[in-house]
Amino acid sequence: MASQSIPVRVVTAETVAKNIRAYTLAREDGETLPAFGAGAHIDVLTDNGLTRQYSLCGDPTNTQEYKIAVQLEEQGRGGSSWIHANIHTASEIQINPPRNHFELDESADHYLLIAGGIGITPIMLMAQRLQALGKNFSFYYLARSHEHAAFAEQLRNTFGERLHCYFSDAVDERLNIAELFAQQSEVTEIYTCGSEHLLQAILDAAEPHPNLTVHFERFAAVEQDNSDNTSFEIELARSGKVLTVSPDQTILEVLRGEGFTVETMCEEGLCGSCEVDLLSGEADHRDSVLNEAEKAEQSVLMVCCSRAVSPRLKLDI
Repeated sequence: MASQSIPVRVVTAETVAKNIRAYTLAREDGETLPAFGAGAHIDVLTDNGLTRQYSLCGDPTNTQEYKIAVQLEEQGRGGSSWIHANIHTASEIQINPPRNHFELDESADHYLLIAGGIGITPIMLMAQRLQALGKNFSFYYLARSHEHAAFAEQLRNTFGERLHCYFSDAVDERLNIAELFAQQSEVTEIYTCGSEHLLQAILDAAEPHPNLTVHFERFAAVEQDNSDNTSFEIELARSGKVLTVSPDQTILEVLRGEGFTVETMCEEGLCGSCEVDLLSGEADHRDSVLNEAEKAEQSVLMVCCSRAVSPRLKLDI
């Protein structure tokens, strides 16, 4: 159930904004890299034992190279600080192949793209794809200041008047999200990536407008209240074995206790690597990967964080 990691070397490492470095990666053996689309990310496996997910922001048609951008999070969990300190041009690292839980629906007629800070990385590829398809879209980029806005000049050159930049250090340059959404008369798909504060503001502003659908990717897992957790059973379809998950356990922990190896990276419901097919039962989805429609389908779940509504879940394991 585990992905085969790919050894890559760093072709270039450059500062693209304050506290943000971009890394161009190529396979060490010179072979082509797996294909990806806008919204995809890779896992970077660090030498200090951490695994971190970063959106791909390079040209998807270039099968020889990947590009990621990493923002230094001084109050983070150590992944970005290790990368900034230890990964340079010619460094050799391991990555996992791309996954995409933030895919662009290319069938719509109208789009709003809203990126906050380092959330520009998946959104800029969506903008490039929509432009190539000749779609109707507007592109909003929110950052702390000009010096914190990665790729800003490149984006201005590519998108011209379609790009609208707003910076927190300019009092008269704040985006009025509620006003923007009220101006949308057409059915519109909104794609956004940024801080939890920005995401919540967008969700709140979109709620009164049934013509707006919000698609998003989170930076951090949503905090869960586990005080009401109860026990439930999981049935492993391939063996028929039934196991109990206690209130203070996760499905992942129970599976590991039985000797199963399940691929997992973040263990917070953010990366989607531990997705397992759900054959029957109703899951209590607590991840930040599936959208509401996918959760309602009850066809998959993330075993690192999801629990059960029904007494038993039958898993394709």
